[in-house]
Amino acid sequence: MSKLMNLFAALALAVTGLIAAPGAASASTTSTPDYVRLNLQVTDSTGHATYGSLRCNPAGGSHADPTTACRQLANVNGDPGALHNLVIPFYPCDRLPIEPVTVRMTGYWGSTLVDFKRTFMNSCDVMQETGSVFAV
Repeated sequence: MSKLMNLFAALALAVTGLIAAPGAASASTTSTPDYVRLNLQVTDSTGHATYGSLRCNPAGGSHADPTTACRQLANVNGDPGALHNLVIPFYPCDRLPIEPVTVRMTGYWGSTLVDFKRTFMNSCDVMQETGSVFAV
């Protein structure tokens, strides 16, 4: 499962620059607050969890691509539940095996407390719906 997750993480990072995220045209009207500290957890179908951190302004943490993740979150004002079809909206993830992946994000987006948890049908679905935000 982790090989598949790594493959989709690499694909997401490679394609992110080629396909505009929704709201990218209005990115100049969105901004990243001065204080962004987020903890990320990705748990695969076997129960194996991978952890990471994301900071923005400046972008950093243990995240694979903090600059892109911060930009994607800024486009939805820090709401991970508003991330949809950021990478490959036309890729049929439902053709891949169902191997549930649960993602969790906790921390702060400015003064807003973030506590987000969602289960996707597989790692492809995670990347399709959330872009590189959970690429830890």
